[in-house]
Formats: sequence, C-alpha cells, structure tokens
Amino acid sequence: MTEPSAIEEDTAAVLDAAEWVCGSRDQARTWFHNEPIDVFDYQTAEQLVSAGRTNDLLRYLRSLEAGPAG
Repeated sequence: MTEPSAIEEDTAAVLDAAEWVCGSRDQARTWFHNEPIDVFDYQTAEQLVSAGRTNDLLRYLRSLEAGPAG
C-alpha cells in the first residue's frame, strides 16, 4: 500500500477537525470542497490545504470549537 501524501494527511486532519464543527463527515467534506471562508479571503479549505496553510486552518477550526468564550 502506498504512503499517503502530505496533502492527503492534511486533508484528513482538517476533515477530522471540521467534522465536529459541521456535525458529520459528509457535511465536513461539503464544507471542505465548496464553502468559501471569509477570514481567508474567501478561499475554500481545499484551496488553503493546497496552498500549505493547513496549520492556519486548523487553528481557525479550533477557535470555532471553543466558541465565543474560547
């Protein structure tokens, strides 16, 4: 079996984090591919991962998990 690429690993990490925020893996996938994120100049999560901004995206998702008091 082939080792996953860095982008595949980053995608999995983002989907894991987004699943909690979105409510399901399917919704997280839809968000990942289709939803522009305003704080990232309306790029999608997929675009951010491709641009090497996975850590920024994960921090953003963690802040959403923490809520307004986080």
